[in-house]
Amino acid sequence: MARQERLKFDYEEYFNEKLEYTAVLMWNTHHQAFTFAFYLNQLYNLNLERRDDIESGDGATLCPLYSCQSDNNQIAFFLVDRPATTSMQSEYFDKIMLIVGADAFEIAQNIYNETSQSGEKLPASPEHEEILNSFVETGIFECAMFDFSDPDRPETTYFPTTNSNAALQKKRSRFMKEQRETVTDIILALESLLPEYDSE
Repeated sequence: MARQERLKFDYEEYFNEKLEYTAVLMWNTHHQAFTFAFYLNQLYNLNLERRDDIESGDGATLCPLYSCQSDNNQIAFFLVDRPATTSMQSEYFDKIMLIVGADAFEIAQNIYNETSQSGEKLPASPEHEEILNSFVETGIFECAMFDFSDPDRPETTYFPTTNSNAALQKKRSRFMKEQRETVTDIILALESLLPEYDSE
């Protein structure tokens, strides 16, 4: 029994370490995965390419994966498409992106501001704005950003912190726990692909 508890603790430490430099974006969309990846490539100068599918948390469903990596900038992007039949915890969001490495949270914030059509946006060309508007208007219903870097104080744009309302805070805590489980399932599935930027 003690060995099982030790293994569980080790995994929590592993996840906490990975999440220190991993920003998470989730979207509810009408886009096919390849269309979504195409728009992200066009808008943010990425090179997301189709990879082997990854398994959902219980291994029952395969989820399409797109990724790209820049060792020079120490940043990697992993876009996971969650098919409607999957049993992954995050049932509301069908696209999940992990941004890993240097400036991950700043990059995620900019993408969130643009694809959610809220917050301060960076100056952009008319062409960028045209592509962005097409991207959002033809199939993005909702976007959320998550920060699990502090395991005791996870943050999200989706659900405000409500310390004064116990019932709402309980609902928020349950929601954040479910999203973290989804993200840790993805981290496990991506284990062999994740860069080790934190050690450099």
